[in-house]
Amino acid sequence: MLVALLAVSLSPSTAAANGVVSHMHISDLAVGHLPAGELRALLSDPELVDIVRAGSVFPDSGYAADDDYGEIAHWEPFTQSYVEWIRASFEPPYDSPEARRHVAFLMGQASHGLADQVFDSLFMARVDQFDGDSSDLDTGAETWLLTEHDPDNQIEPYVDEVALRDVFEGSAYIDYAPTTDQLVYGSERIVQAIDALYAVATFAYEDYWVQMPWGATHYYEADEVPGSLPHIATFVSAYWQALWERLHGRDTLAAHVLGTWPEDGAVNFEVTRERIETRAMVAFGHGIAAETLTDANVRLFGPGDEVVPSSARFIYGSSHANAVLVRPDGDLAYDTEYRIEVGTGLESIDGRALEEPFSFAFRTRCAPDALDECPPLPEPWERPEDPMPPPRDAGTRPRPDAGPADAGVDAGPAHEPDAGAEDGGGGGCSAGGAGGAGGAWL
Repeated sequence: MLVALLAVSLSPSTAAANGVVSHMHISDLAVGHLPAGELRALLSDPELVDIVRAGSVFPDSGYAADDDYGEIAHWEPFTQSYVEWIRASFEPPYDSPEARRHVAFLMGQASHGLADQVFDSLFMARVDQFDGDSSDLDTGAETWLLTEHDPDNQIEPYVDEVALRDVFEGSAYIDYAPTTDQLVYGSERIVQAIDALYAVATFAYEDYWVQMPWGATHYYEADEVPGSLPHIATFVSAYWQALWERLHGRDTLAAHVLGTWPEDGAVNFEVTRERIETRAMVAFGHGIAAETLTDANVRLFGPGDEVVPSSARFIYGSSHANAVLVRPDGDLAYDTEYRIEVGTGLESIDGRALEEPFSFAFRTRCAPDALDECPPLPEPWERPEDPMPPPRDAGTRPRPDAGPADAGVDAGPAHEPDAGAEDGGGGGCSAGGAGGAGGAWL
């Protein structure tokens, strides 16, 4: 009954990515990864913390209001529009109270969009693989986070509805604009959903834990679990720094590769194509144009720089996104180095191309009969016959520090999504998981 109440409280969103409390918490964690300086000081300002959080749930407020702005606000066309609006409305160093509020809200909104791409690409598909079904992962992870870590993320409704309407109306990339009434309504509805989560999370916790024990035991692991909440925060922090440079007009596409999975130099990458761990990802601090994701612009190389047949795409059907997914067309060879290269033909949303190719390399795992000569593999995960969460009196898991997640090395390639429609929109929190409405990328 309580689980049903929770589902109703989040309607009409049909979420399949991070939940709203998770989004706010990811932004909280990401602040800790920022270097000392103007941006960290701005986002740490007690007067702006809740505005960052309000921005972090803004895209889903559109779903809560049953308005198309929700889907649009998940993607780089909106982020770029907001960047351009801020630059046209204010001047660096963006130190007026109004400018600071908009920068804070922008960073939250952008955090949401990137977090969904990384989470769905690197974590959600693993839940499908290990737990069998990720369709309830968004709500399940909310109950785990709230019960085990109790983040202080309840906020009041906040939106500058006039300014955001102007962002939509003045955009060169968007052909839709919500009314100010809808923006206000969405901000109110999303806070109602947050309050409902806080009210019932502990009661629904065990049901979701039993349903998805792999997800429940890995969603908050900082090391060796790609797409966990702490891991996502490292990408968000890098994205914020790229956006700060974009706001100041001093950014370059090549300088803002946010990160990759696996990391450069990683070992124990999976070889069997049908496993999630054979999917790789490179994330950019700019929206990449989908039409430039060609075989010539994104390539997988094997020994002797021989091109290995592969495909590259976004997880969903947006025209521009940050996370580019690469997977081989067949099985890879054991104990072999591979390299993914992104070429200069890749273009950003504002028409700029990479100044020079970017690449990262990794080595596959060894064959079963050669394990003694190779780096140790991670312990295989086996689903318990009778999964049960840890006792409540066992205490909460420690919050990871602000250091970078050890993503990739010796961890096995971990990864990627299984949820991307071949064409059409859809994505962010409204798209189905693998096998769901969005269609699986198989």
